[in-house]
Amino acid sequence: MQEIDYFAAETLDDVYNLLAETGGRVIAGGTDVIVQMQRSAFPATALIDVSRIADLRFIREDTGGIHIGALTTYADVLASCLLHEAAPALIQAAATVGAPQTRSRGTIGGNIGNASPAGDMLPPLLALNAEITLTCAAGTRILPLDDFLLGPRQTCLAPGEIIHSVSFETPPKPFGAVFLKLGNRSGMAIAVVNAAAVLLLDAQGRIATARVALGAVAPRAVRCLHVEAVLAGQQRSDGLFADAARAVQGDIAPISDIRGTASYRRQAAERLVRRALRQAFEQARTES
Repeated sequence: MQEIDYFAAETLDDVYNLLAETGGRVIAGGTDVIVQMQRSAFPATALIDVSRIADLRFIREDTGGIHIGALTTYADVLASCLLHEAAPALIQAAATVGAPQTRSRGTIGGNIGNASPAGDMLPPLLALNAEITLTCAAGTRILPLDDFLLGPRQTCLAPGEIIHSVSFETPPKPFGAVFLKLGNRSGMAIAVVNAAAVLLLDAQGRIATARVALGAVAPRAVRCLHVEAVLAGQQRSDGLFADAARAVQGDIAPISDIRGTASYRRQAAERLVRRALRQAFEQARTES
């Protein structure tokens, strides 16, 4: 393992100054970076630990929606009554991440910043139409999560910037929000395919808005616009969900790796989308 300098930041100004001085990499829970450091080509010579900055750890709601700080852990997500009510897909995703030890250390900001194509928090956040708040010494910018993710472990984070928080509008009832994950074992597995669906119903029970996202089937987690187009404004039916699920083939570009072949992922993605849509609709119907 290469030799790396370590710095512990106490404030956001500390982070900005250390980034400018060292060009280092920001870490919080460190559950991903420690694994990456064991590889020969780790891309940083300094680590800047932000885990002590309490201002980055929160879950709150205001008139603009729900805001989750970058240092919020998976365990924090699971303990949040607000998220259980307003974002059940996030709860389901957080519950699949690692073991309890990982969930108590790993952060939502780390999962986003790591930008793994199989990141479990990314599909539900994409399906919630989430936005990312980025901060640096010069100010703040907000952009859609869909624009932030560029490719495998690639984001549009600029030098000197950090992830401050992620936010999304509180879904109006009736709605359903579901996350499903297919792995090679029942626990602590990297997804072969993961999927999230958010359905908003109108007064007549039609699908007013549909947002679907998948992970591990493309170079980055993706919104499934072909699927969404099939669903918008339609009455629920098994045929509709089957058609929508087949449309996912236009949204994905899976590869073959040690966890599964591209062909298997295509079949699995279609079935997972169909199942997620059924469950999201049933969840929404019970609220209407």
